Amino acid sequence: MSDIYEVIYDTISENMIDAGSQYPYNKETFLNDIGTGTQEVDVSRFLDLPNDKFYQAVFVATMRRLPNTKAELSFEQRYSEPKEEFQTEVLRFLDRSSFVAVNNIRFINNPYFEQKRGLRYKLIGLSYGLTDKSELRQFGKKLPQPVQKVIRRIFL
Repeated sequence: MSDIYEVIYDTISENMIDAGSQYPYNKETFLNDIGTGTQEVDVSRFLDLPNDKFYQAVFVATMRRLPNTKAELSFEQRYSEPKEEFQTEVLRFLDRSSFVAVNNIRFINNPYFEQKRGLRYKLIGLSYGLTDKSELRQFGKKLPQPVQKVIRRIFL
């Protein structure tokens, strides 16, 4: 079955190159994203990938989009780290995101750490959903730096 998707990816990628563009996902990300649900990310599917491909594939599977330039550059500098260390950091980074909390995304078959669960974490996800508004962010940026740090400790 994956052979069919490989042919599809290759065809689309070649067509985009002919048109002077490039497909934004690498092949491994595309193939690992086929048939995945939105609430659970099976980490075991990605463990054998090299660091750069692991980062993009897990990011897309979790966030349903490509990483922004700032996050990409931050992890790009760490591609040479040992695989287990790098993978743990990527998963922890994603686990701390408000998107994961709000959407109650779970990492399954994760050999590095157990994701926190329970009512407290569901409420934190709910609070992210209620407070993750652009107007609140703009207001928060106007607050004094010490107040901003306290708010980050509480909600991030």
